[in-house]
Amino acid sequence: FLVDTKTNQLYARIFDVSIEQTEDGEFSQATKEIRFPIGKGIAGHVAQTGETLNVADAYKDDRFNPAIDEETGYTTKSILCMPICIRGSVIGVLQMINKKSGEETFTTEDEESFKTFAVYCGLALHHAKLYDKIRRSEQKYKVALEVLSYHNAAAMDEIEEVINEGIPKIEDHEDIST
Repeated sequence: FLVDTKTNQLYARIFDVSIEQTEDGEFSQATKEIRFPIGKGIAGHVAQTGETLNVADAYKDDRFNPAIDEETGYTTKSILCMPICIRGSVIGVLQMINKKSGEETFTTEDEESFKTFAVYCGLALHHAKLYDKIRRSEQKYKVALEVLSYHNAAAMDEIEEVINEGIPKIEDHEDIST
């Protein structure tokens, strides 16, 4: 989940792995967005506090938000949830759900491995945001340059007039500065 600082929510875009064919014959993947307030559920608690949570039985934890399971059709048993931080700020939350091998709960080794993964996720997200910011700035500058170039261009008849008649002198024109 990523933090939306404008709405004070966590959100995730879920991509359905099934591919559907539209009426015009095109193929597309269904996407759905999940949003909930920071502070709600395990992920919301982690986003709010910045602490890692290792929950053995999600439905026995008061912080758990079963609405997400209802929306996704998934059944959560155990959760390892950790913040994604950049420069001391939580920008997102990572979760591992339902450990498959060995024990049913996540171990401290799982936590350490996941922490390393969270650091790399944070760096990737930070670089993606920087890239997006640079790309938007480049687009703004491109538009500004196009506007300036358009207004800076002279028509061919204006160029021919200057060539034929020469550059007009200032004293030939009325002073309109006052």
